[in-house]
Amino acid sequence: MSRQISNRSFQNGLSLIELLVALALGLAVLIGLSSVYVAAKQSFRFQETTGRLQEDAAFAIDSVARDLRMAGSAGCMGINKVTSPSIIYYPGSVLLSGSPGSPGITTSPDSTSGFYGANPLGQIETTTLEVVQQPFTAFNFVRGFDTGIPTGMVATTNPIPSTISDSLYFAGASSNAVAVGAPMTGSTDRLTLAADTYGWGNGVTAGNSRVYTFIVSNCTSSSIFNGKVTVVGGITGIDHSTAMGNGSDSFTSSTLFGTDAIVLPAEWSFYYIATRTGASTPSLYRVFFDGNKRFNTEELVSNVEAMKLNYGENTNNDVVTGAPTLVPDIWRTSAGAVNDWSRVVAVRIGLMMISSEDNANPGITLNVPTLLGQSYTKPTGASANRLRKEFSTTVVLRNRVAAR
Repeated sequence: MSRQISNRSFQNGLSLIELLVALALGLAVLIGLSSVYVAAKQSFRFQETTGRLQEDAAFAIDSVARDLRMAGSAGCMGINKVTSPSIIYYPGSVLLSGSPGSPGITTSPDSTSGFYGANPLGQIETTTLEVVQQPFTAFNFVRGFDTGIPTGMVATTNPIPSTISDSLYFAGASSNAVAVGAPMTGSTDRLTLAADTYGWGNGVTAGNSRVYTFIVSNCTSSSIFNGKVTVVGGITGIDHSTAMGNGSDSFTSSTLFGTDAIVLPAEWSFYYIATRTGASTPSLYRVFFDGNKRFNTEELVSNVEAMKLNYGENTNNDVVTGAPTLVPDIWRTSAGAVNDWSRVVAVRIGLMMISSEDNANPGITLNVPTLLGQSYTKPTGASANRLRKEFSTTVVLRNRVAAR
């Protein structure tokens, strides 16, 4: 039996030319896919950064605007109707040493020691009588400052304020109100409270550690005064005597407040821009006074590079009240340009938000935007490669334009 050898040939692989062609085709596909991936990743990164800017900006704008809408509130009456029994001391904890520590010490704090209590403007503008006398008048419940903040508004231990950003101070009655529990029968009677709902009397000692600046208001009159909540004979009330730092034991015009009145602490807020140690971008900060003490500076929102403020001033008078009307007829682009703060009826807030990443989108040329219609210059040393976007809102000071 003889063996037959087949003449069929078997293919065991690719030729070199076929392999090179396959590699070239595969490389072309990979290059195309890589380009699509890079473009998609850059687009996602840009959208994510933009979204984060919008979220941060919304929170920052809402924080300032929500507080600012309450500026100048004084219960039922308008801000122009608030009177004061000659307050000689404004209570409050201090962040720096050297300020008076209790009612009865009536000397003004050293201007280099920081501001305290409910009337920091009284130390900023010592030549303006209405500012020194009381914290809530038509002149001083809202005040802006250009490119930097007044010395002493923030403790030296806090982040150094930005030198290119505006800052904003405003004051008003708290939304935490308690009804008067019983009518006053005499002008020096303690002001009875229905309840100490918010714990104003907590921690009261023999000293005056819990003295608040309060506003008491009905729809006929409003007074601002210093008082301490205590319980005497089982009845919760407020001592508003001269021992609390008031110039008189009675309210202005010896007003007797009844159960139609409410009591509210006086509050103020101060917003500014600063960069904390170790941070690569600035943040929005707030200093808050709750009627009793000034709290430590609080960082609210990061990646806020600058704040710009415009002020809507009204030069027209209401034919009945003589007060400014609702709509501003002149927009001041700086605090220094405001002629009369008692006629500022609106504030426009502009925030320059900045991305946390230094190279947010290398495929796009980033242009520095304007801020409230004015040219914007980034801070010295700040990266030009970060994404920047302007956000703004306008707040009408409703307690100035409401019933007076």
